[in-house]
Amino acid sequence: MRAGRSQSFQSEPPISTAVSNIAGHGSSRAAQYGYCFEKRVTVLSSKNSGYETLAKAFDPSKNAFGFLRFALAALVVFSHCYPLGGFGPDPLALFTAERLSLGLFAVALFFVLSGFLITRSALRTPMGRFLWHRFLRIFPGYWVCLVVCAFILAPIIYQIEYAHGYRIFTAPHDSPQAYLAGNFAMLHLNEWSIGGVMKVCPLSIGATLHSNPYPFIFNGSIWTLPFELVCYLGVAALTLLGIIKRARRVLLFVFVLGCSLYAFNWLAPVVFQEFFPFRYLDPLLMLSLYFLGGALCFLYREEIPFSPALLLLSALLLAGGLMAGWFGVIAPLALPYLFLWLACKLPLQRFDARGDYSYGLYMYAFPIQQTLVFFHLQAAGFWTYFFCALLLSTLFGILSFRLIEAPCLRFKNADPRALIAKFRAKRQPVHLAAPPVESTSH
Repeated sequence: MRAGRSQSFQSEPPISTAVSNIAGHGSSRAAQYGYCFEKRVTVLSSKNSGYETLAKAFDPSKNAFGFLRFALAALVVFSHCYPLGGFGPDPLALFTAERLSLGLFAVALFFVLSGFLITRSALRTPMGRFLWHRFLRIFPGYWVCLVVCAFILAPIIYQIEYAHGYRIFTAPHDSPQAYLAGNFAMLHLNEWSIGGVMKVCPLSIGATLHSNPYPFIFNGSIWTLPFELVCYLGVAALTLLGIIKRARRVLLFVFVLGCSLYAFNWLAPVVFQEFFPFRYLDPLLMLSLYFLGGALCFLYREEIPFSPALLLLSALLLAGGLMAGWFGVIAPLALPYLFLWLACKLPLQRFDARGDYSYGLYMYAFPIQQTLVFFHLQAAGFWTYFFCALLLSTLFGILSFRLIEAPCLRFKNADPRALIAKFRAKRQPVHLAAPPVESTSH
């Protein structure tokens, strides 16, 4: 879900959520010039080619990325309501024999959006500033979400379930402090282990939620954030190596190789697991493939036709693949184009004018849904449960953006050297001038 999430900035979704990276005060003119140059090249290329391209259709200041981010986060909430509320698999999971759910489908689209906008950001922003922006966009809101889950929601639920809520802090393996420490750095070993070896990431908090249909797991949405962070670091490394700027065919080759591996996994999952027994390799391959698909759409934006006919062809291929059981093979090729076409054309350009709440909505939805199930709200019916979960999650998303994310993003253009100098100046002792010595002679 990072990734890519800002008020009027156009960047990743949290999951994923992205922020347009404009460098500090000293480089703002360069960023502005880069934007003008990009638009000028786009117009010239489109005129010379004789057809409309993705480069011409994409306007960084007028698009529907904000609306689509929110819609995808809401789709994740909708999908999670089925297993968390005890309603069984969601409709897409039933149709694909649980190979793909609506929630995973939405996360994949988050990564397409992230790949497109993060690649653009990396090419227009100094690398240090790029990494600083990514940090500000992901970690502050994520850390506060961990604290809210571990030190507010979990102790309340523990008090109701077991009484003596303070005892949750003495739990041997999954105390709130262990949950915070195990998930704090995001890149925990558990995601890369074999069959649960070296499990260091606690998913439960004090054995709470044991009577829920989906027991113990407090926040099952944040599993996507490490993958998003890996993709960001991969873009940074490829940019530093000059591959994104000067060797985009290498990325095209990697994409073809990734599509082959993913098709192998989709068509013969048992054999694939025998060759690659690593935990989470399946979602890593899938999400990085969609991220790379979005990145390639940006890198080849001046060669990709922007055509309703191609949109229709993509939709037909996806529908046919879904009916024939080949959706996992077709989707990485057709879905990025369809999604980016909608992002450029949907007339919902001002949806996130007051702020991008999708990141907070995505992070807080799962624990809120689990808490509502703990209080048996799902017994009122699926739609009551869904709309209450969506409303409360949106409220938490607004609070997260207003109180945490937006204030942190104000530092996106800060000069670290100036901040350090200012901090040192405040710490230096003030030397008061000695009073003049009066003469005692008459």
